[in-house]
Amino acid sequence: MIFPKCQAEIMYRNLIMFIVLLFGFAVFSPAQVCGPGCPVCSGSGQSTGALLSPGTLISTVIAIPDGEDETGVFNFRVGVSSWLDVGLGYSVKSDRFIWSVRLQPLSENEESWRPAVIVGTGSVQTGGSDQSAFIQVTKYFEFSEIFSARFSIGVASLLPDFDQEYFLAGITMTVTEQWSPFFNYDGINYHVGLSWIPYDWLFVTGLMVEMKNPAIMVGFRWSFDKKDLPIE
Repeated sequence: MIFPKCQAEIMYRNLIMFIVLLFGFAVFSPAQVCGPGCPVCSGSGQSTGALLSPGTLISTVIAIPDGEDETGVFNFRVGVSSWLDVGLGYSVKSDRFIWSVRLQPLSENEESWRPAVIVGTGSVQTGGSDQSAFIQVTKYFEFSEIFSARFSIGVASLLPDFDQEYFLAGITMTVTEQWSPFFNYDGINYHVGLSWIPYDWLFVTGLMVEMKNPAIMVGFRWSFDKKDLPIE
């Protein structure tokens, strides 16, 4: 969705205030075990947001040298269709495989306020459970030619009991197409990061896991969509 200039300025100002407020909550929030939306457990650096485009494969390596629960995660995610993406990875310290499946029963309408609705399951390390189930809504806004943002909110619970609910939230911004700061709340802890995207196929991310453990992630992107291939 593209805003007129005056609306974009108002939204931009409100966005900055919102980010400052969230950052204040993050700084003064006590660290605990990760929540069901943990970006490290998901292996993707971010656990909220839009589905991968069909035919897109992303591989990531996350290193957390001082991590208490995890020190490294390898992950592959692939966009299977316009309504499905899946992920499979391996966490080093806990020595286990992680996986995720996300379905999109309602797609986003870029010409209106209608968000996308995503439901799925992902690996976690919370409450003795290995998997969570979640539902989220996500919406993309373009404020100018060089600045855009995606907002995501949702709720998750742990399988198989569904005895506790967790609120999830995330903001991912894009600045000049090469820089992407993001903020994530996983249901218990906050995570903040900044991605550098020098090429369409490469991104490097620095993040603070649970606002206390520095981490770095390197990701590679491949597209197998025919329309993205060069014309001979």
